[in-house]
Amino acid sequence: MSLTELYNYFNTEVADPRTNSWFLVSSPVPVILATLSYLYFVLQCGPRYMETRRSYNLKGFIKCYNIFQIVTNAWIVYEILEAGWYSDYFLSCIREERYMKTPQGYRFTNIMWYILCLKIIDFIETGVFVLRKKQNQVSFLHLYHHVSTVLLSWICVKYFINGMSMTPFIVNCSVHVIMYTYYFLSSFGPSMQTLTAPIKPLITIMQMVQFVVLIVYSFQAFVPGCPGQKINSGIMIVDLIINFFLFYNFYKKNYVEKKKRN
Repeated sequence: MSLTELYNYFNTEVADPRTNSWFLVSSPVPVILATLSYLYFVLQCGPRYMETRRSYNLKGFIKCYNIFQIVTNAWIVYEILEAGWYSDYFLSCIREERYMKTPQGYRFTNIMWYILCLKIIDFIETGVFVLRKKQNQVSFLHLYHHVSTVLLSWICVKYFINGMSMTPFIVNCSVHVIMYTYYFLSSFGPSMQTLTAPIKPLITIMQMVQFVVLIVYSFQAFVPGCPGQKINSGIMIVDLIINFFLFYNFYKKNYVEKKKRN
């Protein structure tokens, strides 16, 4: 099989026919270019640009961005619930056709595309770190988490949209509502940051719990008799394990070891 045939096979023949003609989905090129441009800016171009400049304030923008994230993630959670995820897929392994051509199936495809767009918009957060000269926050954990989430979202909307694939995203978006609410409150200055300081380590714990819950849930696809898509679930499990250990190392370094030193 030639490279062209291989590309056509993965890009067309095995792709979801409901979404394969959509913007950002029809070809991997836009998402790859967006990801590479993001990495180039936050690792090379941005730091060079800021090297001789004072940091930007961006406080008003950060507040608006946090509000946008709270509202958008809450809306996605609402949409997934309204589409019937809780009644049909919560703790259930229901037999379903791969590409559901039903009102619920088409609603899931729309939601998944919005999630992909939101995860690309999430790249802005790292750009803000760079423009505020907070380059220490541009860690491997931060970059891996953002890039892997975009790529996994694209894989899902391209190949694997069903009720089970909605579960990681309803959990993730729920966590993000809480996380960005914390960020929004913390953006009001030192006094508020002092009040919210005890919450900060709990946010990281909540994220680790999220990964454990989703790992357990994803293993459902490998239970005999469950029609869950094993390839998608296997990719998800590997990514979740990597994320868990990255966040665990972050938690240990920034809270456990720092507390011992103090």
